[in-house]
Order: sequence, then structure tokens, then C-alpha cells
Amino acid sequence: MTKFTTYLAAVLLAGCSATTSITQKSASEVRQAVTIHNSSENNATEYSGPPMQATTDGSDHNLYYYMLRALAPKNGGSPQYQLRIDITYRENWRNYDTATFSGGNEVELSQLDRKVLNCASAFKCMLEETLEVTLSENQIINALKKRESLTVKLYAKSGHRSVIEVPSSYLMGFYSSVVNRRG
Repeated sequence: MTKFTTYLAAVLLAGCSATTSITQKSASEVRQAVTIHNSSENNATEYSGPPMQATTDGSDHNLYYYMLRALAPKNGGSPQYQLRIDITYRENWRNYDTATFSGGNEVELSQLDRKVLNCASAFKCMLEETLEVTLSENQIINALKKRESLTVKLYAKSGHRSVIEVPSSYLMGFYSSVVNRRG
């Protein structure tokens, strides 16, 4: 095998991983991209991480978009963290209703929205569910200490399962933005 053939084979095999990050940023890029808004409605400061995109199977038919959010009360209380997920897929509604973290700890999952994005025919539609998973600050800190991605498994009434991975670089950039701003 020539060097070129070996290189080409390595590139093609790398493209076959189970979860492919389409957009990936360093911790400093994430930190700089965090938006901060003062919310008079919640009497809190709202932090929103940059939206990121990945796929669960290497195709553009099973995409997910995610972003972290935090609401920090202006009175100095602990922030509330959420992972917002838009998961896009084809054909039938999956109806995600349960989420777990490593170790099988079930966490609160809220379905915020469901949309039909487009249809090629009456039975071939792209669908999207918008979900929100509540996170504790300890879950974020523990993932950072271990230098691991935050992995959330989503379970649907349809029997489908999806794994969402938030890279440690994203967690570090987002969390440092919240902590450094709060003092």
C-alpha cells in the first residue's frame, strides 16, 4: 500500500465514527461566543452557549443541535443549567420522553416543541423535536474534572434511542464564562 492509499483509508474510516461533530470549537472559542442577557422577566442573567451541530450516524438525516444555557439569579443564588437539544430525523415522530446520564441516572426532560421541517411526500418528512434537559452544576464540574464529554442518552416512546455528546471543550468554555462573569 502506498502512503496515499493508507492516508485515504484512515480518513474514510475516521468518517465512520458513531457520533460526528460537524461543528467543534475550542474552549476559548466557546467562551467568546457565549451571549449574556439580563432578563427582567426572570430577574436573572441568562447565558447562552453557541449552537453546535453533530450527527448520530454520519448522515444528514439524523442531526442534533445543542447548546447550554444558564440562568443566574441576580440575588446571587446558584445558576440553573439546561442543555437544549434540537433533534432532527425522518419519517415518524419519536416522542422523546426520558433522559439519562452515565451511570443510568434519570434526569428531567422537557419537550419544548415539535415541528415538521419539510416533506418530500406524505410519508417522507423531516421532523424536529426540541428538548431541554436539566443539569446540575455538579454534573458539569464532574465531567470537567474527568476531562470527559457530557453524555446524555435520550429514549423515545417509539423505541428509538439517541446519544448526545457535549465535548469537554464546550463545557469548559461555557462554564468558565458563567463562573468568571459571576465572580
